[in-house]
Amino acid sequence: MDENGSSPKNKKFLHKMFMAGKGINNRVGCFSGNSIDSSASPSNHVNNTDNIQSAQLRLCCAVTDVNQSPAVNLSRTPSTLSRNRPLDIPLFQKASIANSINGTTSSTTNGDSESSSKEDANNIKDRSRLRRKVLTQRRSADNLIPTIPPSSPLRYSSPESSHSAPVSKLRSTTSHDTMLYNNSSTISMDSLARQALLAAQVLHLIPTTKARERNYLQGRIAANSLLGATELERVLPNREARIFVGTWNMNGQSPPREINDFVLPSCIDHVPDILAIGTQESCSERFEWEVCLQETIGPSHVMLSSASLGTLHLAIFVRRDLIWFCSICEDASMSVRPGTAFRTKGAVGIAFMLFGTSYLFVTAHLTAHQEKVKERVSDIKRIIRSLDLPKNLPIRHKLKGKKDVTQNFDCVFWFGDLNFRLNEPRAQVLQWIEETSWPLPAHLPHGMLHTDQLKAVLSDGAAFKGFREAQITFPPTYKYDPGSQRFDSSTKQRTPAYTDRILFKCRSATNLLSAARRGSALSSLSSTSVEQKPSLECLIYDSVPSIITSDHKPVWGVFKSHVRPGIDTIPLAAGLFNRDVYLEGIKRRAASLEKARGVSTICSIQ
Repeated sequence: MDENGSSPKNKKFLHKMFMAGKGINNRVGCFSGNSIDSSASPSNHVNNTDNIQSAQLRLCCAVTDVNQSPAVNLSRTPSTLSRNRPLDIPLFQKASIANSINGTTSSTTNGDSESSSKEDANNIKDRSRLRRKVLTQRRSADNLIPTIPPSSPLRYSSPESSHSAPVSKLRSTTSHDTMLYNNSSTISMDSLARQALLAAQVLHLIPTTKARERNYLQGRIAANSLLGATELERVLPNREARIFVGTWNMNGQSPPREINDFVLPSCIDHVPDILAIGTQESCSERFEWEVCLQETIGPSHVMLSSASLGTLHLAIFVRRDLIWFCSICEDASMSVRPGTAFRTKGAVGIAFMLFGTSYLFVTAHLTAHQEKVKERVSDIKRIIRSLDLPKNLPIRHKLKGKKDVTQNFDCVFWFGDLNFRLNEPRAQVLQWIEETSWPLPAHLPHGMLHTDQLKAVLSDGAAFKGFREAQITFPPTYKYDPGSQRFDSSTKQRTPAYTDRILFKCRSATNLLSAARRGSALSSLSSTSVEQKPSLECLIYDSVPSIITSDHKPVWGVFKSHVRPGIDTIPLAAGLFNRDVYLEGIKRRAASLEKARGVSTICSIQ
């Protein structure tokens, strides 16, 4: 053999070795010749090392350079992935590679020192260029979706690295193909790789560097916290939550078979994020009522909390994925008739936080009768002073010298049978109802609200300081003959009135901004965002005339609430909800759907 490795025998062997793929290992798109002619002497083997390495570099660059030659066929079929079979390379590419080998071996025949030094320099450059190509073409979990121009075909660094390409670009294979052409370990690894890549595309991956900075139980870690701005915008992109508030005096009767018109009105497009439903003179079976609500709302929501006092009941349902961002719920109650065994008048309140915004829901049943306005105002003041909320939530903003539970929360909803009446004769009110086209136009004034007792209390400031009510466009909700749409025809001849109401209150923008400045985790809440977006806004306010089981009509409203980031010192509910109510409600919902489709639930024995 020639010293310089340019003998015909050596060249022929290299060419045959490449064409047959014998003794070649594929490593990230590079070919390393591990087979040496056994007939060559050890001295020739040592002398020809540089020449063979140079040929290998040229060969590798010819294969991996995607700009100068077509890519190797990277199909995941067994014939191309097998290491015992030759690579499927086009003929023109083989000729190009063979010419590159010939040119390399012939270029070393001069043997002078100047040519040898130049060749060493070229080898170093080729190695560095090869290393850059290999490293830049590798895929990793940190860069699952590379930026590739639409016009250029996707190329991988090696046939075996196609698993690390984006999932959308991978060739889909059936389980039958995998079982035929892969061993058991390959099957499991391929399945795990696919699942990991799919999870990477869908889930919100957390880098380990950020995971070291996270603490979901203690500390003020701003955007990296579970309740921070990043998580808030991922769950609620507009930083807004839709809240449904409903109230109904059930008159001690069981609810109708369907309450969709009350809980899921047809005029709203989507189920709100939070549903708060308060009842007065509720049915005796509290669990049955909660299951009825869960069955109606469906599996997308869970009952976060509920509380009751005598015949008063309040339930809070939350969108299922939001329970991880809710604090623990705290409840309190107060009866305005402490001496009675059967408590029908008073209030029940539930408080909790969603991210950094605190909410208080209070359902109340105040003193009845037309003339007892002062008693009702006294009831309101006593309830406000007696409800001890919050207990452990870090949201207390007390005013000096005053005890007002409604001042401690960002958003407060007060709803129920407040029993305020219209100061007009019955005949005049009935005539006005008959002559009015319902619902009232929003731009026209209400014909009877100027005599409404609650409106007078709100304007005078005797009670409910800071509370508002949306415009009423529906007819009076009290008092009807049960089972009909007819107003009271009994001997008492009660005057129709708006006894069932929903009031709301939010802390001022100035208070919200000062709270944001006090907490480092809330620093992302700017003054412009507070001033431009109202913290609480009523979108719809209506009644449900179709439900006739009670002498009252249900009243409901949908609100839009601005939600701000929170801090991790808030005691979280850790995803807790009433599982028994959820399972029973979904079970009954499934049974009712099967019944509606005509599917029999009776087992047949053959």
